[in-house]
Amino acid sequence: MTRLLLRYRRTLVLSTALLLAFVLMTLQVRSGSSVALLTKQILLTSISPFLRVATKSFDITATVWNEYVDLRRVRRDNQLLKEEVRQLRTEVGELRETALEHARMGHLLQLGNRVGTEAVVARVIGKDTTNWFRTILIDTGANQGIQRHMVVVTREGLVGRVIDVTALASRVQLITDPGSAVGVLIQRSRTIGVAAGSQGSAIQIKYLPLMADVAVDDRIITSGMGGIFPKGIPVGKVIRSSRPANGTLFQLIEAQPHADFSRMEEVMVLKRPPSSGLSWASEEPPP
Repeated sequence: MTRLLLRYRRTLVLSTALLLAFVLMTLQVRSGSSVALLTKQILLTSISPFLRVATKSFDITATVWNEYVDLRRVRRDNQLLKEEVRQLRTEVGELRETALEHARMGHLLQLGNRVGTEAVVARVIGKDTTNWFRTILIDTGANQGIQRHMVVVTREGLVGRVIDVTALASRVQLITDPGSAVGVLIQRSRTIGVAAGSQGSAIQIKYLPLMADVAVDDRIITSGMGGIFPKGIPVGKVIRSSRPANGTLFQLIEAQPHADFSRMEEVMVLKRPPSSGLSWASEEPPP
């Protein structure tokens, strides 16, 4: 019992003081006694510090509580703002990607109008990750009128030809494939040769005579010979030229394709050969 009284002694003292003050004020109202007035003043003087402490504690508690509530509200608003910023960034990224895709598609469609033949734009949906990306898979097939041996290009130049077709997809053999062969000519000197794939990312130009006029940076285009690739499609440029002294009859020419196969996302399939020469044949490919 004593421990309980000690534990709640402040509450008991304050309650007792308030009760006595109430009793004394009641007596004063009834009797007007000076003793009651003096006793009331003493009690009020003694309990006023407790009242000030209680009021101050209440004010502090209210302030702390309000700040805590405000802090929780700020944290909640901060989380909501962070989530909104994340969503907006995602939407901006998606819109930017869509804009870039539309720009690439637009360039291909403009190219289709220039070449003067029926063509279809396709997305690259797969790459042969072996042998330096020698084939790619596109999302158009027989249902869109695609057939074997149709020519595939980008705005930079020649990509390859269709070698396998299903209803919804087709496989394209790149010009860097060792089994690929494309009739080409050196645009400046009009020397004719054959572009074939190699073990690297470059292509070799075969069957150019030793005395043929070929120089580094010469532009290479399709020759139109062979019946598959129409004349005038940009193929690449010469990056290395040599004349072996071991009795061979042809130069060793290495060329870099204009098309960047590692970054290719969309291509255009020429469904029919152009009725006349391709209009981009005299244009320099974009950097």
